[in-house]
Amino acid sequence: MTCPLFAWLTEVEYLEAWDIIVIGDGPAALHASASAAKAGASILMMSADSLGAGNSAAIDGIAAPLKESTTKSHRDDTIRAGGFLCDQDIVSERISQATRQVDLLERWGVIFRRDADGIPLVRRAAGHTLPRLAGAGDALSRETQQVLEEQCMRHGVVRRGDQIPLQIVHTDEQIHGIIALDMSTGTVNSIQAKCVIIADGGYEGAWTGTSIGLGLDMAMRTGMSARNLEFVSWTPMAVPGTNVVLPVGMLSDGASLHHPNGNPLEVEEFADTTSISIAMGAQNIALDARNMGESEKWWSQTSELVSTRLGINMARQTIPVSAQASTTLGGIVTDEQGRAISGKWSRWFTGLYAAGDAACSGIHGAGMVAGNRLLDALTGGHISGLHAAEHASKTTFSGRAALETQLGVSEADLDFEMAGAEEGPVQRAGPLFAKLTEIMTTHVGMNRDAEGLNAALEALNSLESSAANLHVDDNSRLFNSNLLDALRIKAGIRLAKATVHSALSRTESRGVHQRADFTETDSEQMYHTLVDIEGNISTLAIRKGSAGSWVLTPEE
Repeated sequence: MTCPLFAWLTEVEYLEAWDIIVIGDGPAALHASASAAKAGASILMMSADSLGAGNSAAIDGIAAPLKESTTKSHRDDTIRAGGFLCDQDIVSERISQATRQVDLLERWGVIFRRDADGIPLVRRAAGHTLPRLAGAGDALSRETQQVLEEQCMRHGVVRRGDQIPLQIVHTDEQIHGIIALDMSTGTVNSIQAKCVIIADGGYEGAWTGTSIGLGLDMAMRTGMSARNLEFVSWTPMAVPGTNVVLPVGMLSDGASLHHPNGNPLEVEEFADTTSISIAMGAQNIALDARNMGESEKWWSQTSELVSTRLGINMARQTIPVSAQASTTLGGIVTDEQGRAISGKWSRWFTGLYAAGDAACSGIHGAGMVAGNRLLDALTGGHISGLHAAEHASKTTFSGRAALETQLGVSEADLDFEMAGAEEGPVQRAGPLFAKLTEIMTTHVGMNRDAEGLNAALEALNSLESSAANLHVDDNSRLFNSNLLDALRIKAGIRLAKATVHSALSRTESRGVHQRADFTETDSEQMYHTLVDIEGNISTLAIRKGSAGSWVLTPEE
């Protein structure tokens, strides 16, 4: 078992210290932790939720060119779906690792569907011109989570749930560690680290009312800018009036989308999920899963969920579905090593990394094809873990005084957070979440314009003022879900505002960012948008191929 180090603070106090702290508990976080621990680093994983919650990154399967002689087609499909806003060298590198990631998951215990040749079965999926989506039906998320947890246990990773990250402690963009609330003990702790990897997911909960990762907001509060927050991927498989979202992978197994009159939904042959969602619009659409044949057994858990929650027999009845935000594509800017980039490619926030949905790795650009989400989580987690371990081996612990000072500040901030407002109407997290989702779905949905975005910004400013009066019913720090909700809604509002600023700045339609007032793609806006916590906008150049020229020349 890997053990933490302890740095001497006073005659009676020690400071817990780890080579690397990983924030999150999904595929990216687990793979980063296991890879770093295998390389010899001491690892502490922490999650604000209970351990094993993971995320839905695996639900569509993993994209890999298993039956192709080259990675070219997969690479080109990815770049085109990304509106040519992908970093092409990173796309090439991560897709080159896809087959290996499938092989690793297999060797670790994931039971993929197989074809007649005994190799993982690949199917055509949204956004792909060739069959390359491998999966295990609705068991893939669970099995991926399980095997990666086993890898972490094997290599001595220490995992802690119910840990709320509060602050990144740094000096001049040099990582010293973090401040976190341990809800199992009620204590606020300063933890020293040479590196921090943020991998606790995106913030699509601002549209859906689901969970919002705290890591991206925490990084932005250090002064860092986030990249491409205007881009949000959509799924056509949400069941209206519920929190049920069906796996898009069902569409690759014979399920189909229809109008109420039975006519099929008309979409382009290689349309990605957002294009399908746009084609649906506000129409009533039905999912027909009655003709899936032998593939039906791979979606038995989904069938049971639909039967239990909705009272619908998928084998005999259609299911009403609508479009819903599924994945935020923007996040912390990272390079090919998973390092957090600050302002320009040559500047690293030393010791800070990101992976998975919390990162904007450059693979998705302005859109995403099915299966690349899990691919990005696994490859990004692996490479960030390896590089962080290497960096930690050459670095000494630092910033004890800064950690001690920030601990006092965070304690005071937390006390203020829990005290609530002294005057004004009492606000609770539930209604604020509902208002946030209303603002984002109404004004920052699939179709946007300046009028709606400015209305969203005004409404979010008002919501932020209301959140200042947020009341935490439970005044204990022990397993306080009220407090976690309060922190998440405030983070969600800040991230939503940054998203609106970023969307207003991109005066074109590209990929999943569709402006009703700027319907054309503008070749002059071939750059990444950067936005800080105050809404200030800057840009970052797109990376070409490793040789310095375009891998796939942008379409004019």
